[in-house]
Order: sequence, then C-alpha cells, then structure tokens
Amino acid sequence: MDYDAVDEASVSVDHVNAHDQGADSGRPDFGDRISSNREVLGELRNSGEILTRLELDLACVSEKIVNLNVLMMHVATRENEFEAFALEKEHTLDDSLEKALEFDLLSGVLDSEVRGLDGFMAVLQSEIVNARELVSSCLHEGETLGEMEEKLCDSEQSFKQSQDQISEIRMQSLKLQRTLTCLDREEEWNNYKKLEEDQFFSVNAKIKMQTAEQQRHILRLLEKSLAREIDLEKKLVEFRHVEEELKQRLLSSQQEVYCMEDETADVWERWFEADSTSAVLMGISKELLGRLQILEFNLNSLVQQETKLRSKLEDSIEELKAKENSLNELASSSAEVSDLLVSQTNNLKASLREAEDKLILANSEAFTLSEKVALLEKQLKESDKVEFLERKLRESDIQLQRAIASAEASQEKQNLLHSTIDDMENLIVDLKGMVSKYESRADSAEEKCIILSESHAELNEELNFLRGRLESLEASLQQADETKLAAAKGVGLQTKVVANLVLQLAFERDRLHKQISSLAMENKILLLQLQGSNKDSAVLRHDMAAATCSKDSKEEVTETTSISSELDKTRENASFVENEVGATPGPETARRIDAGILNFKLVFLAMLILLIAVAAYYSSQLES
Repeated sequence: MDYDAVDEASVSVDHVNAHDQGADSGRPDFGDRISSNREVLGELRNSGEILTRLELDLACVSEKIVNLNVLMMHVATRENEFEAFALEKEHTLDDSLEKALEFDLLSGVLDSEVRGLDGFMAVLQSEIVNARELVSSCLHEGETLGEMEEKLCDSEQSFKQSQDQISEIRMQSLKLQRTLTCLDREEEWNNYKKLEEDQFFSVNAKIKMQTAEQQRHILRLLEKSLAREIDLEKKLVEFRHVEEELKQRLLSSQQEVYCMEDETADVWERWFEADSTSAVLMGISKELLGRLQILEFNLNSLVQQETKLRSKLEDSIEELKAKENSLNELASSSAEVSDLLVSQTNNLKASLREAEDKLILANSEAFTLSEKVALLEKQLKESDKVEFLERKLRESDIQLQRAIASAEASQEKQNLLHSTIDDMENLIVDLKGMVSKYESRADSAEEKCIILSESHAELNEELNFLRGRLESLEASLQQADETKLAAAKGVGLQTKVVANLVLQLAFERDRLHKQISSLAMENKILLLQLQGSNKDSAVLRHDMAAATCSKDSKEEVTETTSISSELDKTRENASFVENEVGATPGPETARRIDAGILNFKLVFLAMLILLIAVAAYYSSQLES
C-alpha cells in the first residue's frame, strides 16, 4: 500500500515536472514580447497571459507540495516502523537491511523531488520578477492596472507560502536523513559495545588483583556515582513533572485541533453554501444573458427596420418635393396658358364680332346692291347706262365674293378657336385631375409620415426602456460577480489559514509525541541505571577486600572502563525491559495508532487542499 502511494506521488510529481517543462518550453521570452509588441494593448495582453500562466504554475506547485506532504507522511511512518524494528532483536539481518533500504529509497526520492521543486521555484521567482517589471513599465506609461496588480500580489503571496512549505519539507527530509545516519551509527555502536564488554570482563579480572588503595579509590568513585544517582533521581522527578505538563499541553492541543476541525467544517459548510449560491447566480446570469442577447437581437432588428423606414420616408419626402415642384410648375404653366387662351379668345371674339358686323353690313350692302341691281336693270332696260351698272354689278359681285370668303374664313377661324378652347378646357380638366391625384398622394404621404413618426417615437421609448433594463441587468450581474469573487476570496483565505494551522498542529503533535517518547525512554534508562548501579556496588564492595593499589594512570583507566561497563549494562537491561514492555500496550502502540489517525487526517486535509486549489483555478478561469 505504501509502495502504491509512493508510486502515485512519484507519478503525480513527474506529471507536474512534465507540465512545468512544457510550460517552460512554451513560455515566450519577456524581452522579445516587449520589443515586438510596442503598443499598450499588446503589453496588457502579454501581461495578462503571463499572470494566468503564473497562476497555473503556482497551482501545479501547490499540488506538487500536497503530493510531497503525502510522500513525507509515508516516509515518516516508515521511519517509525524502522525504529521499532531496530529496537527489537528477534529479526534477522536481511529484514533490517530490507527495511533500511526501503527507508533510504523513500528518503532519497523525497530529497530528489524537493531539489527539483527548488529549481522550479527559482524559475518561478525569475518569472515573477519579469512580470513585476512588465507591470511597472505599463504603469509608467499611464495605464491603470489594478486587477493585474492584485493578481500579481496574490501570486507573490502564494509563492511565499509555497516557499515556506517547501522549506518545512526540506527540514523534514534533512531530519529523516539524519535519523538514517544515526541508525547506522547505532549499529556501529552496538558492535563497539560488544567489544567493550569483552574488555570489561578482562578488566574485572585485573581489578580482583588490584591493591587496597585502588579499592579505596573505587569506593570514592562509588560515592560519586551515588551522588550522581541522587541527582539523576531528582532529574527523573523533574522529567516526570515535565512529562505531565507535556501531556496537559498535548490534551489542550488536541482540544484545539478538535475546535479547528469544527471550524473547518463550518468553513466548508459556508464554502458549499457560497458555491451553491454562486451556481444559482451563474444560472440566473446565464438566463439574463440569454434574455439580453434576445433583446439585443430584437433591438438590432428594430434598428434595421427603423433605418429602412427612415430611408423610405426620405425617399417619399424627396418624391413629394419633386411632385410639388412639378405641380407648382404645372400650375404656373396652366395659369400662363389659361391667360394666353383667355386673351386669344377675347381677341378672337372681338374679331368674330367685327367679322359678323362686316357680314351684316355686307349682307345689307348686298341686299341694297341687289335692290340697286334690280333697279339698275330696270333702269338699264330703260336707259343706256346698263353697261356701267353691269360693271358696278361685277364689282359688287366681286366684293360680295370677297365678303363671303372673308366670312367663311372668319367662320373657320371661329371653329378653330372653339376647338382650341375645347382642347384647353380638356387639358385644364386633366391638369386638375392630376393636381387632385398629387394632392391625395401628398395627403397619404403625410399620413404615412405621421405614422412613421409615431412608430419612431414608440421605438425610441422601447429602446430607452430596453437600455435601462439592460443597464440594470448588467449592474445586477456585476454585483453578483463581485459578491461571488468576494465569497471565493474569503473562502480561499480561510481555507489557507485553516490548512496552515492544521499542518502546524500536526507538526507540533509529532514533535510532542517524539519528546514524550524520548523522555519515557530516558526515564526507563535512568531507572535501569539505578538498579544496575545498586547491583554493581554490592559486587564491587565484595571485590574490594582482595584488590591492591596501582598507579594514577591505571586508576583513571579503570574509572572510565567501569563507568562505560555500567552504562552498557544499564542499556542492555533497558533494551530487555523494553522488549518485555513491548508485549503490553504502551506509549509506542498509542503513538502508532495516533500516527495512523494522523496520517488519515493529513490525507483528508491534503484532499481538501487539492479541492480548494481546483476551486481557485476554476474561479480564476471564470474571472478570465
């Protein structure tokens, strides 16, 4: 199971490394962009793309840190198992080598991943510096970049937090490496201890052959050891008090952890409520956007209809003006023609009257001439003046024919005048009909203009209403987005604070467990040292009667060897007692159980942090 977890962590880390390499390979140079895109809009777009890439890289780093935390927890559990395995003596050398190799491989994987993450963080730091320079250059040009500055500040804060977390992981990996080296040294110390035991047996044989002065010196050393034992008992009492205080602190820290878990549950409930409200608001905003799009489409169609009606209205107005001009011209020309016709008719009537008067005069003259001709014929018959009368008669006939011709000509002129008068009257009637038609068309055009103006006013009113509605909907949508962003930021900050506090509490709990276990081990060692010192003092008092004195250098050597032998015996006794105590449930089993619970809790917290990172990435995508 641990190998699977390590494989998953390594796979996720490799995936992140591949993503980071892809991001590094696909990331363009900032100097080339600034040199190529001299315009302000291009710089703003480039800065926005850089900030989004920084946010994605930081999200990948946070996910990688979570995976490293999981890997570190597995390495810590392996460390605890290896320590317990090393304390037991029943196992063979192959099992210990297998456990040590497993622990060494896991710690090596953790160290290599931490180094790779350090290199990637250095690349990210250079990118953040370049982004800061780009944003400052845009600010010098006079552009307002509040949102970009906020994003850059958030990315810098998350970068600092990730740096702190990486430093903590590095410290933990160094501690694990130190524990591995310490365990190797402990094995060497056990071998050395066996050699010292052999030397101790040889020294005991020599002590039996020492003088009484050496025995006196040994008695002095025993008195010193008794004083040291008394001091150790005092320290043991102090350590017990410290252990009780640490237990109380551990209980208080556990209560704080439970309180923090309740607070995290409340925060998650609030976050889920905010998420549900944001989903509802997103649905409402999508519906409003659909309605806005429909209204914009209707508005565009109404605007197009309005433009078409305006163009038709302008065309009809131009036609009406042209027809009015033609009507005015026709009216002026008809007035002129009527005046000319009236003047011509008057002239023709006057000439007709003159012709009629002439005709009447000619008729009367012809009648008188006929009477005169008759009289003349009578007279010619009577006299010789017939020829003269005939001449006059011929002349009067000629005059009569001329008068008849002139009368016929005047009659023809009168007929022509009547026909022209009839034609002019017909033309005037046609012109009056055309004028009435144009007047009816002008009235219909005026009515259409009135209808178009009324429809235009109604469309303007509807347009104003729709614009007001659109502004109100945009304001409500912007307000909903602001509330959603504020809620997301608040939830993100709270989750970050809670995650940091939970990690700190977990580290503090591990440290307290280690301190308590080390104090318990020291207490057991001190008790066993006291028991061993009491037994060794009785044996040495029995051997002092037959020993003799030697040189001061040999006394110092015997002192050191006796102290080392006592310590070795006490350690052996402590290991034996630990093996006996290991069968019964003690603080080690409790520590293992607590470590398992802690691992489960940390895995749960890692999953929560991963969900928070995914939610932050989703919110950043929505903002963009």
